[in-house]
Amino acid sequence: MKKVQVLVIGAGSAGRYAAREAARLGREVLIASTPPFGGLCILKGCMPSKALLRSAHELYAAKAELADLGIDHAGTFSFDLPAIIRMKNRMIAEMADSARGSIDGIPGITLVEEPVSFLTPETAQVGHQIVHFERAVIATGSLPKIPDIPGLTGKWTLTSDDVLELETLPESVIVLGAGPVGLELGQYLSMMGVKVTVVEISSRWNPDVDIRIEEGYLAALAKRGLTVHLGFRSEHFEESADRPVLHGKIGDKSLRLEADRVLCATGRRPDLDNLNPLAAEVHLSHHRAIRVDPWLRTSNPRIFAAGDVTGALPVLNLATYHGEIAGFNAASALPKKIEDRAVPTAIFSDPEFARVGLTELQAHALHIPTITGYLPFSDLGKAIVNRQTDGALKIVADKKTREILGAEMYGAGASDLIHLLTVAIGFSATIDQYQRILHIHPTMAEIVKYVVEEMTDSF
Repeated sequence: MKKVQVLVIGAGSAGRYAAREAARLGREVLIASTPPFGGLCILKGCMPSKALLRSAHELYAAKAELADLGIDHAGTFSFDLPAIIRMKNRMIAEMADSARGSIDGIPGITLVEEPVSFLTPETAQVGHQIVHFERAVIATGSLPKIPDIPGLTGKWTLTSDDVLELETLPESVIVLGAGPVGLELGQYLSMMGVKVTVVEISSRWNPDVDIRIEEGYLAALAKRGLTVHLGFRSEHFEESADRPVLHGKIGDKSLRLEADRVLCATGRRPDLDNLNPLAAEVHLSHHRAIRVDPWLRTSNPRIFAAGDVTGALPVLNLATYHGEIAGFNAASALPKKIEDRAVPTAIFSDPEFARVGLTELQAHALHIPTITGYLPFSDLGKAIVNRQTDGALKIVADKKTREILGAEMYGAGASDLIHLLTVAIGFSATIDQYQRILHIHPTMAEIVKYVVEEMTDSF
């Protein structure tokens, strides 16, 4: 039986950060993960999807926006999808190699590409070997979730993993779910010429977000060819001429949607396949995620968990932070509690959507009195000259303390611009303090300055 001080299960972002942190504190770390190496973000998530979206967005811009810039072109634009996929695969391979390099050669870390299954609260089967661990960190990530809709069969379904590898596109696709995956990959397919229909069960796309932001964002997506049907209740699928037909309702109105394929973008589930957490006395939540306390400790005090497998918000910035904390706590006698940090999120559609901190509704639910500011991109000089006026920004601040609490926006560069507010929130800045910052003119970042001007008497 092999003995290790810290066993890290999973080599995605959370796992790698956990392993590095434990090794930094002098522990001998065994990190185990089934191949291929890299984790969700690199292999099947953030990076490959953005690589494909870049091609789709450039194709759309060439077709739809060049004339508005006074640029004429002869003929039509075409694309080579197999070449795009090869390009994506090359970049992903390079990123995976770079990620491996971030742990290779670090003293104290040993990597094995083997499956892991718990045997007891302190032992696990790692490949063909039994390993006894003093501490362990579970960071196995998540897998696409297939919704339970009568009649939905595997012959029609696509997951996000599948879309990233398609070298021949279907003529039409129904997208189930209007979250980040559904909107990003739905728009990718749409801009590449696929007829896409997105359905979402919620009557509001995001009930916490200001209705002006929500309606403006969805209208901008529709303008670019992606329409989202909200409040759609899926009833059942049937087959017609070897194609899926979805029957559902919006209110009392019955709808029949037909397509070649169905993209399931209704969320992800924790990857616990074959891990056998019950053998380790690791308890799960009612969502079948690993239950952790504020120190990321599971019900087994030897074992910690981080990232998507805990049911946390499935974004890389949170996974890496939680991975660091879990790795530190697995190696330290003085554990750290996770901090309640503002986590910025984004959807990389055209235009982008981003938010951070509290919305006005969330602040009111916490009984915080607020002041808000709002400005559309159509009032922003750089957006006007760039012909990128689809967008708006809303900022929320505490009415008493004037501290910036949150922001939500859509528009060109939203995923980058939101960091201005993330930094402000991270340092508990007030609108009066932010107002003293000088901004270059003309820039997209000026929109933050203009909204703050609306909220304060400082000039």
